[in-house]
Formats: sequence, C-alpha cells, structure tokens
Amino acid sequence: MAREDFAELLSKAQAGDEEAFSRLWLDLNPRLVRYLSLEPGGHAEDLAAETWISVIKGLRRFRGNEVEWRAWVFTTARRRALDAARRRSRRPREVLGDPSEQAWAVPDPSLGVLEDLSPGSVVALLSTLPAVQAEVLALRVIAGLPVETVAAMVGKSPGAVRVSAHRGLRTLAATLRSQGVTQ
Repeated sequence: MAREDFAELLSKAQAGDEEAFSRLWLDLNPRLVRYLSLEPGGHAEDLAAETWISVIKGLRRFRGNEVEWRAWVFTTARRRALDAARRRSRRPREVLGDPSEQAWAVPDPSLGVLEDLSPGSVVALLSTLPAVQAEVLALRVIAGLPVETVAAMVGKSPGAVRVSAHRGLRTLAATLRSQGVTQ
C-alpha cells in the first residue's frame, strides 16, 4: 500500500467518510482475501467480510500508522479465521474428496515472487508447508508486514519468524525444483 495520504484517509474514514474507507478497503482487501485463502474450507470472502465488520466497529478507536493499520486488520482476520476453525472443529463436515489429490499448476517463477502469483497458486504452494511457515510467509509476503509485527501476531520471537520464513522459502524452492522449475 504505502500511501502518502494514509493518515488523511484514515482520519476521514474514522469520521464516517465512505469514500475514504472505500479507498482503504480497496487497497487492503485483495491481500486480505489472499491471506484468508489459506484457511481451509474455501470461505475467504466470508472471513474477509467478517473481518471488515469487526474493523468498522473498532475503526474510530484505532490509532496508528499504515503498518500498524495493516497489522490490526490482519490480526483481526487471523482471529476470525481461528474462530472459524474452532466452529469447524465443533461441527465437522464430510469431506467430498481428498484435497491432496487436486492438481495445482505452479507458475513460472520468472513471473514474480509469491506476491505476484495467482491466489490459487499461492494457496497451493503454501499449503505444502507446515502451518507456521505458511502463516509467516503469508503475513510477510501477502500482508507485507514487518518481521516484528508478524512475531507479535503469531506469538514468536522475530528470530523464530525469520527462521520459519527462511525454511519455508527453502522448502518452496525445493518443491519448485522437483517439479522441473529452475531458478
């Protein structure tokens, strides 16, 4: 995002300016939906909507800069995703097919890093990683959050976040190499 007019947009949105809020939403929602696409169940859009409802309710109380804004919105999204996971665990549903049997196309890495991949490709690649590595990479790359913010969100040290990200990227590189995609 990195908007020069972020403080002004936020102030206007907090005062009830729908156009200002719309601009903040348009800047962040695609990344938010992409992040929530990692959540099993295919309800990323629903989770994003729940997130924005929570954000709207707390918008007037929010204080911070743009990075803190993104961290707040993604923390809210993470909480909605955890709530959804708890609901699913209480009411398990029958799985219609084995998701591991689905074939996912891996794009040419020359098209860009994870940030530039299609949402389906990102989800497919990240789903091959352990949950912590996938979440750390999603928050770092998709949400664009700094290491310290991600560390606070996931309850780990900045060093542990860096190690998880490094291991995840190394695993993704090996996965792509094994599929015949070279660096």
